[in-house]
Amino acid sequence: MTSGQKACDTSTIERFLEGRLDADELPAFEQHREDCPACRECLESRAADADCWSDARDDLPRDCAATRGVDFDGRSTPSRGEILRNRELLADAVDVDALLAMVKPYLAPTDDPRMLGRVGTYEVMGIVGAGGNGIVLKGFDAALNRAVAIKLMSPRLADSGTARRRFSREAQAAASVVHDNVMAIHAVSETIGLPYLVMPYVRGPSLERRLRNTGPLAVPEVLRIGMQVAAGLAAAHAQGLVHRDIKPANILLEEGVERVKITDFGLARAADDASLTRSGVIAGTPQYMSPEQARGEAVDHRTDLFSLGSVLYASCTGRSPFRAESSYGVLRKICDAQPRNVRDLNPAIPIWLVRIIDRLLAREAQRRYASAGEVAALFELCLAHVQQPSAVALPDAA
Repeated sequence: MTSGQKACDTSTIERFLEGRLDADELPAFEQHREDCPACRECLESRAADADCWSDARDDLPRDCAATRGVDFDGRSTPSRGEILRNRELLADAVDVDALLAMVKPYLAPTDDPRMLGRVGTYEVMGIVGAGGNGIVLKGFDAALNRAVAIKLMSPRLADSGTARRRFSREAQAAASVVHDNVMAIHAVSETIGLPYLVMPYVRGPSLERRLRNTGPLAVPEVLRIGMQVAAGLAAAHAQGLVHRDIKPANILLEEGVERVKITDFGLARAADDASLTRSGVIAGTPQYMSPEQARGEAVDHRTDLFSLGSVLYASCTGRSPFRAESSYGVLRKICDAQPRNVRDLNPAIPIWLVRIIDRLLAREAQRRYASAGEVAALFELCLAHVQQPSAVALPDAA
């Protein structure tokens, strides 16, 4: 196989976005990318499909830094050598040295030798992780004495107008939704020509990491997650926004599942945005997108309800409802097939919860619930019933 063929291979592009190309492969791919419009288009498209930044963070030791630093409360953090000696704590796709080399040119000098540098007014304490469109740093906001997460757009996409627009749209969309279950945006700015946004530093895994580590969740946890995600979506929909990429990696579990936060609004669009409703455009994560998304058709807020149903299916069973060996195969199944019954995979799930999930997963949008607010209210009543079955009856809607 020639180097050009290898560079055009999808797996090579995936490894590039994840920072896993070795020193011999990277220069050849960079040169190929400059000469290949198809690869450039694919890279820009993949920037919209990046996993939530927290998924990479969840694989790292809590409060770790890429070089020696201090936690915001003064506790020492491990050195880079200490981190790299504990490879079992790192994600295979996370190359701390490569990320550090990529970020360093965009950090301003700092007077604190324990820090990596500065981004705007924030001291950079360490590298948290990376996704396809950004690198996340742990920062310290001295003015408010708090830790923050700084999402820096990937330098590899610095020259991509499409990637910059998506990054800007994420900040604008998330900032317009003020809700306990939606990740807040503290600030948006640029450092040495590279845009970044500042968010709260959330301790806790993503739902994807939780499912990967522990498998299916208990019914009360499923209901609590469903209720809070639906409430966050209702707030976004009230602002006229459709998230379009609800999946376990974009759901953060702060303090267990007591508080859930939706993140990564990189694909969010206004419901009346012409570019959102035009046909033939597929954007999102295949395993969790709706049939109308998979077909590139017009979508509205009900596409997020289908994705929520897929998330709840995964929470009950430990696996996504539509699985295949390729993205194309997944899209075909979403459009044409019914997922296995939840109780076939987990008999502990009550029939009434299966029926709710099935309705969320209805292939025709009009057969799903009318709104995310309706779903949130339903799950609140169901959770009350599960917690106090003798005092609270199961709602009729279930």
